[in-house]
Amino acid sequence: MLVGLFVWFILSAVVFIVLALPFIMPQHQLAHLLPECKWQSQFQKPCVFCGMSTAFYVISRSDFAEAHRLNPLSLYIYSVFLVNTIFVGITLKRSTRFVKSSVAQLRCRSALT
Repeated sequence: MLVGLFVWFILSAVVFIVLALPFIMPQHQLAHLLPECKWQSQFQKPCVFCGMSTAFYVISRSDFAEAHRLNPLSLYIYSVFLVNTIFVGITLKRSTRFVKSSVAQLRCRSALT
């Protein structure tokens, strides 16, 4: 259980970075970092994820119609990423509260003995 939670937190950190990139890094800089789509270069057809990074930039500017035009899956995936990030934040807040109360209880018990 704890390992699964740890893996979820690590993957969610990556998801958070993906969501934050359009607000931190200009699109032209990211374009230089991303590799060329192998599917499109091999089969001359866009893959399922083609246009996704551009669509995420457009979503960050609240242009949802353009994002849908670029890649219809982008709105769904962005929404799932956003909901996941919210749940991770809630889980971390609850975990922090739980750890703090547990430490306080341990200190109380040790002070009584």
